[in-house]
Amino acid sequence: MFRPQAERRVRLGLVVAELVKANKLEATPEQLKAHIDELAASYEKPEDVVRWYFSDRNRLADVEAVVIENNVTNFVLEKAKVNGKNISFDELMGAQA
Repeated sequence: MFRPQAERRVRLGLVVAELVKANKLEATPEQLKAHIDELAASYEKPEDVVRWYFSDRNRLADVEAVVIENNVTNFVLEKAKVNGKNISFDELMGAQA
């Protein structure tokens, strides 16, 4: 029942991992720090939040995954060729059915 979804996720994960490796899309320390600073900015004591993230490898790994995902998304969008087409709302909704 869940096998096709699991297989798809594994294949997608392998493709993304290869994209990251082949195009050097790993998260840099600067990107990690910038992302954590952005997250921490909305708190009363941002420096405590920054320390909290950097004090635990698992929390840092979660942030790293988000940064890598952003890097992959930006890479794909830079390479994508977009062709605009004007369609009505009804056409759009009909295409999704």
